[in-house]
Amino acid sequence: MVETICPVVHGTRTWLISVALFAAAATGSAALLGLGLGAVLPQGGAAAAAAVAAFALVAALSELGLLRLPLPQLRRQVPERWRERYPQPLVALLYGAGLGVGFATYVPFATLFVVAAAVVALAGPAGGALVLAAFGAGRGLALAVATARVTSYEQAACRVELMVRIGGRGRLRRGNALALVGLAAVLALGAATGTAQAATRIDLGNRPVADPSAGDGVFAFDRINPDGSLTGVVRIAGVFTNLPGYTPDVDGSNVVVDTGPAFEIVDTTTMTVTQTLPLKGRDPALSGTWLVYRHTGPSRRQIVLYDLTGGTSKVIAGSRLGTDLGAPDISGARVVYHRTSGSRSAVMLYRIKRADTVSLRSTVRYSYSDPSIDGRNVFYVSQTLFGMQLNTLDVVTDTNHQVFSIRKGSGRFLWTTAIRGQRRYFTVYTHSDSWIDRL
Repeated sequence: MVETICPVVHGTRTWLISVALFAAAATGSAALLGLGLGAVLPQGGAAAAAAVAAFALVAALSELGLLRLPLPQLRRQVPERWRERYPQPLVALLYGAGLGVGFATYVPFATLFVVAAAVVALAGPAGGALVLAAFGAGRGLALAVATARVTSYEQAACRVELMVRIGGRGRLRRGNALALVGLAAVLALGAATGTAQAATRIDLGNRPVADPSAGDGVFAFDRINPDGSLTGVVRIAGVFTNLPGYTPDVDGSNVVVDTGPAFEIVDTTTMTVTQTLPLKGRDPALSGTWLVYRHTGPSRRQIVLYDLTGGTSKVIAGSRLGTDLGAPDISGARVVYHRTSGSRSAVMLYRIKRADTVSLRSTVRYSYSDPSIDGRNVFYVSQTLFGMQLNTLDVVTDTNHQVFSIRKGSGRFLWTTAIRGQRRYFTVYTHSDSWIDRL
C-alpha cells in the first residue's frame, strides 16, 4: 500500500488527496466500529474493568513472548487488484475503510483487541466511537509519515522493508507490553476504588412514584396520580399512609410536606401535624431545628434556610431566573443543592456554622443535579455525553465514586435522589413510567 500511495506514483497533489481520503475513511470506519462495539453491552462497572485489566495483562505477557495468545483475525492484506481497477484516490479511500476497521486485515499486536474489549465492556456507543476513531486517525498519520517525500520506487520499497523491520523488533513489542501493563494498572485501580452495584427496584405499588426520602424504619415518596398531581406517602412497617402534602422529607420520626399554601411537619408515630409553617416555597427539607426550601420570586430564585426555634429566615443562595437552583437537602449543619446555568453546572454546599458556600463539583461541559446528603456523604446525578450516572462524594475527603450508570439511548433517565447511611435511593423514569430503585 505504501508503494501505491506515495508522491512518486501520481504526483504530490494526488498523494495529498489520497492520504486525506485514506485518513478520513480509516477514522470514519474505526468510529463506526467503536459505535457498534460500544452498543453491544451496557456499560459495566468494577467487575468489567477488572476483567479487561486481566485481559490486558495476558496480552502484555503475549507481547513479551511469555505465553501464546491466539487472536481471531483475517490473515490477509488489502486486495491488490484495487490498484489496477480504480483511480488512486478511490483506492486510498477503500484501503482506509478496510484498515480502519482493523480486524479486516492481519493485526500483529494484541493492543487493538484489548481496546475493543474495553469498548464493549466499559465505553458505551459514544465513547467507543471516540476511542476507535483515534485508532483510525493513527492509521492515517502512519501512512502520511511512511509515504512523505518518497522520490523513487526503490525508496518506497525501502520504506516498506524498514517498517517491517521496526514492527518485528523486540523493543517495540516491549514498549507495547509496557503500555498494556499501564492500561491494566489503571483499570485495576478503577475496579478497586469503584463501587458499582446492581440496583433493586422497591415495590411501592403499580402507580408511578418519585421523590424518595428515608429514615430509620420510615420511607416516604410521592405517588404520581393520573392527572399529574402528587400525593405524599409514607411507608412504616409495610403500611402505606397518605400524607397531607407532597415532596416529603424524612427526619427521624418527623416528615415535612408541602401542602401548597404552607409546609406541615407530621409526626410519623401518630400521623398528626405538629407544626404548620406558612412559608412560600417548595421542596422543603428538614433536619433537627432547620428547614430549607426553595423560593421563586418575580425575578430571582432563592434557597431559604428557616430556623424552627427562632422563626427566622435567611437566603443562603440566589440567582436570576435563567439559572436553576435545584431542590435543597439538609443534614445537620450542611445544605446541598445544584446550581445550573447556560455555561456551568455545580453541586453546591452551604455550611450553616460557617455561613459560607463552596462548590463541591463543577463542570462546563456536563450537568450535575438532584444532590442529597446524609452526614458527610453526598449522593447526586451527573449527565454526560455517554448517559447519566449516580455518584457518591465524601465532603471531608473530597473522594468521589460512580456507583451506577444508565447508557444514553436506553430510554431511561435518573431523577431525584435520597441517601440514608449506606442506603441510596433514586428515581428512574421513562416516557411512560417512573419508579424508585435502591443501591
